[in-house]
This record gives sequence, C-alpha cells and structure tokens, in this order.
Amino acid sequence: MFITILHGDHEKTLFNSYCKVEALLNSIKQCCGCEPEGIIELADENGQLKNLRQHPHLYASELLKPRETYIPFTVTRPEGSSEPVFVALLKDDEVIDSKLLAALRLAGNSNSPGSEKQPKSGKIKRKTLTSEARRGKAN
Repeated sequence: MFITILHGDHEKTLFNSYCKVEALLNSIKQCCGCEPEGIIELADENGQLKNLRQHPHLYASELLKPRETYIPFTVTRPEGSSEPVFVALLKDDEVIDSKLLAALRLAGNSNSPGSEKQPKSGKIKRKTLTSEARRGKAN
C-alpha cells in the first residue's frame, strides 16, 4: 500500500509502506534532502506522532494507514533539554498550524517516563462509561 508524504513547498510524494520502517524513513530522508544521520519522524495531519523510530524492524504498513497523508519532521533534542524539538520538512505554513504543533508537543512529552500513566486513565474512563451504561439499563 501507499502513503503520501507532504514536504518542501507544496510537494507530495507517494511511498510504498510495504517495507521496513527503517527503509521507509531513509527513503523519505533522501527525498526531502535530509542528512542520512538525521532523525525524522512522521505525524498525521492531526499531529499524531507515529513513533516509527521505536519499531525500525517492523513493516511500515503495520503502523501506518494506507492512502493516508503524513508530514515528516526532523527530531532534535537541544542540550540541557529533555523535550524533543520537531521541525516540519515543509515550507507550507498552511499545513502547520498551532493545533498541530501543540499536538506534537503533547505527543513528544508522552515519550517521557511518566507517560506510562496515560493508558491507565483511559481504562478508568472506559470503566466509568461501562458503569454509567449499566445504570442506564437499570432505570
């Protein structure tokens, strides 16, 4: 299956996602003019990071939806900072807005050690919804 990568100045490139994540990211780096040793990550148009670098030996098609559009970002971690800095490989300001950047900051922070607590809150919400549904059936 194929995915679309937005990059440069209003450029779109199709990539075959049926390959290892490492190979896909290397191809995207080459297409976008990144340095081979640079670190990149993909995010969807809503700012949801795909965290592909954590799974370099999986097939990208297992982690990415076919026919979706993704935005590549370079990832750097400045000295003395624990938070990563994401720089879009785009020159199109219309695609990158404050909501997308805020979503990336939140996603970047979720890679910190305290991020493991987040799934627990999701489970609590599901239990609450389930108990509310049971109360609704009882009435």
